[in-house]
Amino acid sequence: MWNNNPSVDNFICSFFDGLNNSFEGWHHIQEHSAHTVIINQDTPATAVYFVESGLLKLSRIDSSGREVIAGLRRRHWLIGAPAVLLRQQYSFTVTTLVACRLRSISSENFLNLVETDTDFSRELLTMLSQEIFIQGKKFANLGCLRAKDRLKRLLYEIITEMDLSAGPAQEIKLEVPLKHREMAQMIAVTPEHLSRLLKALEHEGAIKRDGSMLTVMSAAALMADCES
Repeated sequence: MWNNNPSVDNFICSFFDGLNNSFEGWHHIQEHSAHTVIINQDTPATAVYFVESGLLKLSRIDSSGREVIAGLRRRHWLIGAPAVLLRQQYSFTVTTLVACRLRSISSENFLNLVETDTDFSRELLTMLSQEIFIQGKKFANLGCLRAKDRLKRLLYEIITEMDLSAGPAQEIKLEVPLKHREMAQMIAVTPEHLSRLLKALEHEGAIKRDGSMLTVMSAAALMADCES
């Protein structure tokens, strides 16, 4: 679900820091407001997007019309690369959850970059391999972690990805960018059970809720649960 590889981050940052506006076919940074659809599922893969900043949702509508969330994507991630590399249609709809800043490159220019820049190709391979690795861990966690622990991990990861800085023992106010049913789906529970889990965390003193705002009392406590 998450890209947390410092070496990939460092390479991607240095690569794009050295770009001029048209280098290798990359376009200017474009700003997109929250809830903007960037890619539609089952459409031709004509471009790859680099996330300068922000948080995006990958989802797919199944044959019954139900939305299934495949994962979240954050800064320094390349969106749409697998479809372009495989010359297939996009598998998912990609929607911004918060304001995002993205660069894009045409599929032709991206494939040319992969073929001619060995350093970029190496880091792209690392990034795609990491995605496979993380997906494996995600499925394992669904079977090994309690639902409450999965919720704590999701909250901590959202805090991390949204760059909500605070000291380890400080409170963090968070407007969760996912809908209630989406959060439930991410941790594989029903919306009703998610409500019970949130009440349990509130009763434990881990969070406080005020309308759409959620206050995490200690990011360090969530992090400890995630690492355990």
